[in-house]
Amino acid sequence: MSNSTNRELRNIARASEEFPGLLAALKPVLMGLVPDDKNYTGDSYDELFVVLSAALYLAHDPALRKRNADKAGGNPKLVSVLLDEGVNDKDAVLVQKVLDRLSAYVHPRDFIESLALMHASSEQRFADYRVAFERIMSDLWRIATGLEPAPKCPAALATWAGGAHLPLIYSILFPSAGA
Repeated sequence: MSNSTNRELRNIARASEEFPGLLAALKPVLMGLVPDDKNYTGDSYDELFVVLSAALYLAHDPALRKRNADKAGGNPKLVSVLLDEGVNDKDAVLVQKVLDRLSAYVHPRDFIESLALMHASSEQRFADYRVAFERIMSDLWRIATGLEPAPKCPAALATWAGGAHLPLIYSILFPSAGA
């Protein structure tokens, strides 16, 4: 979905000994959600960041999960895996670790582009996450305007959006403000 703005940095991440193993553990529940070529290509890191963030929102927020299930007819398999043992499930902790690791390699422009394309997609695999995608965008707007993200926002997403990327996210979301 994106052209990988940070291709060189993403290649460094793929060379890490730990990182491919973390991704491999999630591979069965991510089939078809993000492009995959031996533990995901650098081109798919932003899509992976979007999907994993959306899954954590749904796993940690029962009200959002219910609203999503009502609209989508159920919850995605990835969310079900994260809920097996509750919100502190070992798989949910693993996803948080992956998000922390991915955050250094996800460019805001790629992330927002992927988020918008996934939300607009009519494919069921993305429709299953639509409510969570909306929550992610809402939190990006909140963070960009100086507000706190909604409760249950994944920590890695809040840190990523509120850190060094904040000025760029602001300029993407509010292009006329800089003019």
